Amino acid sequence: MTPANRVITMSQPCEQSQPTELSEIDDLLRAVVADGFTVYLCGGHDRPEAIVATYAWEHHVDFVVIKDAHEVTAARSRQVRDWDVFTADTVVWSYQGHARWALRAILDLLPPEHPDAPKDDYPAPPGVRIDPSFLGSVSVRTPRPGLVARRAMRLRAVVED
Repeated sequence: MTPANRVITMSQPCEQSQPTELSEIDDLLRAVVADGFTVYLCGGHDRPEAIVATYAWEHHVDFVVIKDAHEVTAARSRQVRDWDVFTADTVVWSYQGHARWALRAILDLLPPEHPDAPKDDYPAPPGVRIDPSFLGSVSVRTPRPGLVARRAMRLRAVVED
C-alpha cells in the first residue's frame, strides 16, 4: 500500500480555464521544453490526446503526463532496463493536479543525487499511464542541441546557492 504522504495531489475545480491561466500554462510548458525535456505528442501531433515530456538523468527519468489542464501527473522514476514512460510501474516521486502546479513541481524538483531528493520506489499513480489507443500515432520532439544539459545545470546551481 502506498503511504498517503508519498503521492502529492492537489485538486482544483474543473471549471473552464481563464485566459491568463492558459497563458501561464503555456509559459510553463515552454519552460519544460527549454529545460531540455523530450516531448511526445500521443494520438496525433495536430490534436494530441495526451502530451508526455521526459528528462533523463543518469539513473532516473523525470516526466510529465498531460491529459488536460486539470489532469496532469508529474513524476520521477528510477530508470531500469526496459523502462517505458507510457507504462511506468513505479516512481520515487509524483504530483497530480492542475497543470499550473504539476508543471511547477517538476521544474523545481531537486536533482536525483541531492541528499533531500526522493529515493524510495512506490507504485506509480494511474495518471502516468497512457491509453494504448493513443500510442498508434506518437510524434517525438527532441530538445535542441545544448538544452539537454540545461536542466541539470540549472537545478544544481539552485541547490548550491
